[in-house]
Amino acid sequence: MKKFALLIALLLAESLPAYAAPSTPAAVSHPIVGKWQWTRSTNNCTEIYDYRADGTIFAISGAEETTSTYKIAERPNSNGFYALTSRLVKTNGAQDCSDNPPSADTAPYTIYILLHRSQTTYMVCLTPALDRCAGPLRRMPP
Repeated sequence: MKKFALLIALLLAESLPAYAAPSTPAAVSHPIVGKWQWTRSTNNCTEIYDYRADGTIFAISGAEETTSTYKIAERPNSNGFYALTSRLVKTNGAQDCSDNPPSADTAPYTIYILLHRSQTTYMVCLTPALDRCAGPLRRMPP
């Protein structure tokens, strides 16, 4: 009986690590995770984007603070662009760096991220091409 109990204990011990913690979100190892900063040259207004491993973004743009959700492609397309789809969850409604009226539009939208191979800067584009882009955004120290 002791051998049977020991065998059951060993089998349970081997299987517990698989159930001990939930799986880590895929974004945790994505190079976009972290804080990024950009200053708009036309008005010297700074934006900070904190891409979190849990699939949320906290952003500060001028006086506006927003929280959004995001999903980003695991790999870039053949031209090096990552498709990133985001949806606004919350905003304080203050003025952002764009000088446009504040918006609370919660419809999902897609942008395209072109990361430099050093993974210390990226361009954000409206299409997967370099003709309608802003940046570069620079990675901030942790």
